[in-house]
Amino acid sequence: MAQAKGERTRAQIIEGAVRALSKTGVVGATTRKIAAESNVQLATLHYHFDNKSAILLAVLEVLNGDMALSLRDQVKRVADVDECIGQVLRAGWRVLMQTRSLQVVQYELTLYALREGAGWLAERQYDAYMQLYLDFLRNVPERESGLSLEDCRALTRFMLAGIDGILLQELAKPNRARSKRGIEALIGATKSYARVLRTARSEEGTAARGAVRGG
Repeated sequence: MAQAKGERTRAQIIEGAVRALSKTGVVGATTRKIAAESNVQLATLHYHFDNKSAILLAVLEVLNGDMALSLRDQVKRVADVDECIGQVLRAGWRVLMQTRSLQVVQYELTLYALREGAGWLAERQYDAYMQLYLDFLRNVPERESGLSLEDCRALTRFMLAGIDGILLQELAKPNRARSKRGIEALIGATKSYARVLRTARSEEGTAARGAVRGG
């Protein structure tokens, strides 16, 4: 019973932290303000979290977890890498637009971490997104996709770089139609990149087999 109550209080504080971050930004969201938004005493907050950085880490983990759940609900397992790329990027964009205000919070958390010498926090956030997209791509069997693990990592980095750029543009100068066209262009570019990687891998394999026969 006590453990369940503690988990509820912890979740309550994280929800309050998200509200405080949305209202005042990372710098303005002091532990006192987070406690007020959470409707708990400051001492209660510090009982569950040692400091502000611990709260920010918990917020990032929850936001990343929610993003992963939303995407997994919308992306179906397929045996075609092109279809997978299209599904992931379209679903990812829908989720980003549904959580628009939280995306500003996540960017702020990243910049705050880098500015405060907590690069590990920014790295953990990036790695979580990398792993999520990578898992989707690796769900397509390698014999079907023709892509190695390193190929899929390269595609994942390309996809994240593209969607981040479109998101920043949308946040700074909103235009849903333009952004949707951007996502479709990114899908096409990612599919082309996958073909380039697949061809290069095939040529390397052919060259290696030729060298073995020649030897």
